[in-house]
Amino acid sequence: MPAESIAARLNRLTLLENIPLGAQLELTYRCPLNCGHCYLPQTKPGAAAALKRELSTGEWRKTLKELKKLGTMSLVLTGGEPLLRSDLPALCRSATKLGFEIRIFSSGAGLTGVLARALRATNVSRFELSFYGRPAVHDAITGVTGSCFKTLAAARLLKKAGFKVKLKTPVMKANAGELKHITRLAKKYGFDRSFDPVLTIASDGEASNLARRLPAVRLAALLADPDINPVEKNYFPSPAPDSPPCGAGRNTVSINPYGDVFPCLQLGVKLGNLRKRPLGDIWKNNKWLKQWRKITAADIKACRNCADLAFCSRCPGVSLLEAGGTHKPYKTACVMARAARKAYARL
Repeated sequence: MPAESIAARLNRLTLLENIPLGAQLELTYRCPLNCGHCYLPQTKPGAAAALKRELSTGEWRKTLKELKKLGTMSLVLTGGEPLLRSDLPALCRSATKLGFEIRIFSSGAGLTGVLARALRATNVSRFELSFYGRPAVHDAITGVTGSCFKTLAAARLLKKAGFKVKLKTPVMKANAGELKHITRLAKKYGFDRSFDPVLTIASDGEASNLARRLPAVRLAALLADPDINPVEKNYFPSPAPDSPPCGAGRNTVSINPYGDVFPCLQLGVKLGNLRKRPLGDIWKNNKWLKQWRKITAADIKACRNCADLAFCSRCPGVSLLEAGGTHKPYKTACVMARAARKAYARL
């Protein structure tokens, strides 16, 4: 068995000690795109959330200091579109002074050379840009003509400025035929790339997204393609019965634009609000979190004896939305785990 890496050891220790190693900060729900598959109803044109007051620069700076005290080391700045926050460089400078490693999830919309240079002087290490395929496909998905060219232009600008760039692709019926094109494009320009077939129900329970998902047979075929879904030995360690089902609320925390605190971006259980309670108090004393942290893999009874368990990346947040409980399986996770096991067996 290979020696445990430093990253793996850090992850294990922070899980045991409930230290929020990583934090996802949704800086805004404003977004210039209109993606039909988006799980955030707040980003839709005319959404009532646009009328609510986002955390100010000062409030976010206070939050960064609280995260530092809790032991957080890395930040994901996301949205909506985080580039729409005019104070983004200032927030990144504050995070840099506190020693955080920073990643930004974006569409690239609104990026300029001036903004790229301002961010380059901070600890922003990587941009992860949503990308869907060739222009006709990409623009149809985002609902904005010309958005494909803008995202690619942003990706090239960021790469030239010295950032690592990843193209992230939610996979659905509309763009399943684009994945090899995206792989070639990423290789041509030196971008990383990743594909995610898990389209989730909207956070308000709207389930129309599910109609965009690939049928199970087609998804399994894509996952079996090594050019699209490479699998490596030692990548899937067998989970111990006493291990947690995921890091949400254990070594991961999420905060939305209005100060609401959640275990992670996907697990939509509201733990408290920063305008009413300090983050440290919420993290250490929330009753739901205390119970959640007692749950182990052995408590997921429906999956306990599954042959694909060691290859499963089931998300409790998706389980809650789709199956009505954090402990329940859902079809996409099962298909992905089965495909991963079969690919692993062929190595």
